[in-house]
Amino acid sequence: MSENFVEACLRGDALLEDVNDWVDRWHEGHGPLALPEHLGMTADEYSLWVEQPESLRFIVHAHSTGEPIEKILAATQSGQFAAAARAESRIMAERVLKWLRSTGRI
Repeated sequence: MSENFVEACLRGDALLEDVNDWVDRWHEGHGPLALPEHLGMTADEYSLWVEQPESLRFIVHAHSTGEPIEKILAATQSGQFAAAARAESRIMAERVLKWLRSTGRI
């Protein structure tokens, strides 16, 4: 199986900003995987990312810890997560978590 975007990020071989390059490569080649799989996301994570692009950092972090994205976002919002020390991360997490609740995803 070929490497996916999330795995590349976790190994340090890709940056979050590279995601559009990975999408472009998929569109050019249409490999054997669906786009969410090519990116290394579940269908729900992919939907979240498409509708809330700022969620990407939390999706990748969730994969690094093996925790569900909802738990990562809740921990960030409550200040339990180190990245929450930056106000921008906390605000983004709150926005994404609020959106997940408003759309009935959690």
